[in-house]
Amino acid sequence: MNASNQFDAKCCIVIPYKDNSHILARCLTSVLSSAPVTTLIVVVDDGSQVSGKDDRNLTDFLSDRRLHLLQHIENLGAGAARNTAIQWCDEQGVEIVILLDSDCSVTTGFVETHCSLHTQYPEVAVFGGAVRGVGAGIWADLDNLMSWFTSIPNAPLRDVDGLYHIPTTNMSLKLKALSQEIPLFDAHLRTGEDVQFVQRLRRNGYKLKFSPQPEISHYDRQSFADFLAHQYRWGLHTFILRFPQFQHHKLARFLLIILFVLLLPVFAIAASIITILPWLRQSLKYWWYFPMILCVYLYKGLAVIAGTYNPQLATNQKKF
Repeated sequence: MNASNQFDAKCCIVIPYKDNSHILARCLTSVLSSAPVTTLIVVVDDGSQVSGKDDRNLTDFLSDRRLHLLQHIENLGAGAARNTAIQWCDEQGVEIVILLDSDCSVTTGFVETHCSLHTQYPEVAVFGGAVRGVGAGIWADLDNLMSWFTSIPNAPLRDVDGLYHIPTTNMSLKLKALSQEIPLFDAHLRTGEDVQFVQRLRRNGYKLKFSPQPEISHYDRQSFADFLAHQYRWGLHTFILRFPQFQHHKLARFLLIILFVLLLPVFAIAASIITILPWLRQSLKYWWYFPMILCVYLYKGLAVIAGTYNPQLATNQKKF
């Protein structure tokens, strides 16, 4: 694409990670083989046990002049890692930042398509692309359905509004347009920083869009334990995202817990419908997953209760 020529030198891909460098290596293989030679890649080591600069799985990648390694001495969370990289990008004069998780892979044209979208829609500050879940078995299928229902491949181009946000992976940002919002992510949140980020930008009047291209692959969780643990972690941040003003008020949290317990079936049914509807627009075959999704949301309700009782579980803060 001709539009990519003017952007490549000012484009940077940001990838945070902690441990599991073999997974990061798979991601970097796809990124370095597909990104234009002038695209920067920033990897943030968020407190790995083996420092990124000493990790044998990363030795060959670190010799690529496009790749820059930033490091946190201790684990600060994905939001803080992205903030560190974005601050670096801002200082380097980068115009377009593309966020990517370490357990993803991309194909040729990934960078060029993001840059072309920003050229075509100069009024849009943030684009989210499609995410295709990859993995074998029922738990990977459920992980795909419940994690990426806001970013379904082949879904139509749309404004990001209403109930459907976009995840941070495969998200690109016009950095200058967002300069007043830096740091972009709430570093206190362990999970849900993408939801909070999207909510804040929409509240502040920025335009966000989802586009079915570019599409990336995400390696979803294939074991029952990993799947449930991920769903539970996401349930923990529900309270602090929806009711941050009450996080220090024990009585208010207690009353909210009572109300939520009474409404738990309603919560599970509504959340399941919101999750399955975008998939049903693709194919009615997804109906048979509805009972399983409903059961998972009932389980996530336990995490919502735990996160309301103790908001610290969803954050990096030490006390409430």
